[in-house]
Amino acid sequence: MGTRSDRPETCQRLERLRQEVFGPRGRATFARALGVSPSTYNYYEKDRLPPADLLARAADVTGADPEWLLTGRGDPFPTTPSKGGDTGLSQDPEDILARFADRAGATPKGAAARAALERLLSEIRRALPPAENLWEPYLATVKPTCVPIIGRTAAGLLARWEDFFAGRDESQTLDRLISRLEGKAGRRRPADMQSADPGLQSETSLAREASLIQLSEPTPDGCVEFVDLAGLQKIAPGTFGLRVDGDSMAPRILDRDVVISRRDALPEPGQTAIVQLRGRVGVTVKLWRPEGDRVHLIPINEAYDPMVCRRDDVLWACRVLGVVRL
Repeated sequence: MGTRSDRPETCQRLERLRQEVFGPRGRATFARALGVSPSTYNYYEKDRLPPADLLARAADVTGADPEWLLTGRGDPFPTTPSKGGDTGLSQDPEDILARFADRAGATPKGAAARAALERLLSEIRRALPPAENLWEPYLATVKPTCVPIIGRTAAGLLARWEDFFAGRDESQTLDRLISRLEGKAGRRRPADMQSADPGLQSETSLAREASLIQLSEPTPDGCVEFVDLAGLQKIAPGTFGLRVDGDSMAPRILDRDVVISRRDALPEPGQTAIVQLRGRVGVTVKLWRPEGDRVHLIPINEAYDPMVCRRDDVLWACRVLGVVRL
């Protein structure tokens, strides 16, 4: 993998960090430290451009300079970080943009590249740890506004979420998960609830305020995270959350966001949906566009191609009711 010269330079720098900090055999350990599955991380080293928030986590985990990881400028491990803005970058973002603009020139392609870099710097600034610690100790209590995060879209790494849907009464199964939250020690921090489909009427009308709860140890079912959502009483029982792996729906849904859904909330054409396909591990989150006996699953990120599948290969599909982001 490391000998390919046609890989994006960002992928090569990510591999270099992994080699220097975690060693030649530390790919799986590095992936876990970044909060992604080893198979997903392998794609980022191979040829898939990593999302900005994953690069920010990589810089935080390894102690590397985020500017070097993003642009290749400077040293990966500077001995004396430069004084700049308050974003956690070694240089002020405006200085980075100015230098990049000088090199890119005033062509339309140069302007587009500068705009892309500006977006990446903004995402890195958002993804870096905040100056103040927003986590606070929390003793969990059962509330009707709590939603269990039952795994990840890729493979259910946090919990075997497909097992939760094996029974007939799914809402009772999820309610049982909530009941086991009682008295668990953990920590809590504020989050933001966003619409999965801006511009489309939502049946939920959820308030934007949300909280992420991380338990100090898993419940007997294997859940370690819950979301407390304001306004949840407007949604029927049986609501669940899944962590998103990948950036195919960026910028609307980012890697490691939590999507909120309910199995009986069926998607309408053009809405964002969680889809389970026959023969595939995990689920996919895409725009739902049925057409006759086919279903088109459309990513928002233009770097990914749409998927077309037969209707009878869709085991289940449910609408994404909201997106929780830290």
